[in-house]
Amino acid sequence: MLLALVLFGLSDITLAAPNEDILSVYLIRHAEKQQGKDPELTKKGLQRAGFYRHFLKDAAIDGIFSTDYQRTQQTVKPLAQHYKKDVTLYDPRQLKQFAEQLKQKKGNYVVVGHSNTTPQLASFLGADEWAMDHHEFDRVYHLILKDGKLIFSTILRSPK
Repeated sequence: MLLALVLFGLSDITLAAPNEDILSVYLIRHAEKQQGKDPELTKKGLQRAGFYRHFLKDAAIDGIFSTDYQRTQQTVKPLAQHYKKDVTLYDPRQLKQFAEQLKQKKGNYVVVGHSNTTPQLASFLGADEWAMDHHEFDRVYHLILKDGKLIFSTILRSPK
């Protein structure tokens, strides 16, 4: 089943890549974290971060966004290193404005957030807002927009 999800996800990437007028956004919640204030990722979280790098290695990512927390930045670090891209920080308290900024972009982007911000950002980009449990780390939203309007969305699951 995982293979089917990965293959389906990769077909989404090729769907979005050729059209210059398309915005393709992968919304990811940070991976499993340790306890404490601004914690780092656990060993399992670091493995999940490696999975995202592998999963999106051929997605022609144009930009990567993260909140200013260790767990979100560590989740996207392997992918950023793969693409030799800097991670741009965004304010999770300003999601509506951030969504409007994203809608102006073209290309393929990754946004790493939190259990409360990732579904809300998906909603601001036009997708259904699905509640995300605090222990849920495997959901990936893939949204495709044209002219700022959602034309396709799917939810994928990374390995548990």
